[in-house]
Amino acid sequence: MSESETPSERPTTMAPTRQQGSPTLTFRGGGWVIALAGLLVVLVLGWSLLGPLLGRHPIGDGRTVESYGYDLSSLLIEPTALVASGYPRGFLPSRDEPSHILGRDMVIFNERNRPKYVVTSDRVAGIVINGQAHAWPLSMLNVHEVVNDTVAGVPVAVTYSPLCDAVIAFDRRVGGVTRSFEVSGLLVNSNLVFCDKSAEGVAVDAHVPSLFLQLERRAIAGPLAASATTLNALPDVCITTWADWLDAHPDTTVAERDPAMIRRMKEISYARYFLGPKLESSTAPLPTDADLESTGLRLKSPLIAIELSGVWWLLAFEPFLENLQSDATTADRTVRLKLAETELLVHLPKGPAVARIERADGQPIRTVPCLYFAAYSVVIPRDRCQFVTARPE
Repeated sequence: MSESETPSERPTTMAPTRQQGSPTLTFRGGGWVIALAGLLVVLVLGWSLLGPLLGRHPIGDGRTVESYGYDLSSLLIEPTALVASGYPRGFLPSRDEPSHILGRDMVIFNERNRPKYVVTSDRVAGIVINGQAHAWPLSMLNVHEVVNDTVAGVPVAVTYSPLCDAVIAFDRRVGGVTRSFEVSGLLVNSNLVFCDKSAEGVAVDAHVPSLFLQLERRAIAGPLAASATTLNALPDVCITTWADWLDAHPDTTVAERDPAMIRRMKEISYARYFLGPKLESSTAPLPTDADLESTGLRLKSPLIAIELSGVWWLLAFEPFLENLQSDATTADRTVRLKLAETELLVHLPKGPAVARIERADGQPIRTVPCLYFAAYSVVIPRDRCQFVTARPE
């Protein structure tokens, strides 16, 4: 930006050949504005050309699916269901192989680093793999949506779809090959569509990515869709508070944030989106007004989908919270529930849209935290699900 400026008066020592009142191109006479503007132009131009010079070009115009360059010849869904997110392919960089911090050292980490990373009330995605508990803060997942990690020797891709508030962790070994994933720039029914950006043993320029729909846990386009590839979703995933996760798993580790993304982590929040009724992307089918009235739920009511004996149970935990006193102790905030002859422990820590479920016998259980509309639109065939919305006795 530049401002209108009045040229400085001619100094008495000015050379006689210069006409009186002529502006002088000096820093004192306003030349610094022109110099600064020129420098900014050079910097902006250089920044815009840096990607192409390094061989990195944004792929996808944010509007047309075809512009993203994926192989859609084997697309397994209706073509109209696949939509552009408004952003190019890989617009949020995946977080690859982050270092891990011991949970019990987080207080020390926060004392030494600003801004603080994870605090008591923060929501985290948690999982236990081969006895090792691990967490990814949602503030981190907001700015990556896909994290390629390794936990207890298992290569894991934790995926977060913020528009569905859905977390699923997958084994990255697909078809006998360890892969790395990233956001595709595309959506289906507001749900994250991600792709495999690389495959172990395959040259980057020879790799052809496939598209995966998070909540359906399968490839929907590309080479892996042609072979009807499904992903191995790991059990016992939850969204809970950091305080609850650390209390339940004192030996947990936490994926460290990317220092280059700290500012973006502070800027991105979906809190207002979760509270409002509006969806940001086309989604169908949706629960009808009659569905909402009969279940007592909102489109964005938080649920946990639980798979037991081939049937998915959709547990809406807000009704349970209504029965709890505001000063309920930790023990009081655990509800026993029996589904399909399986006894479950539903932990309801203080915090928005959080719950943690485990089997009373300690066996693994497949769980998918998400919003009501997402479960209705994407997660489960209608003939293989049951809703659990009644208040416990």
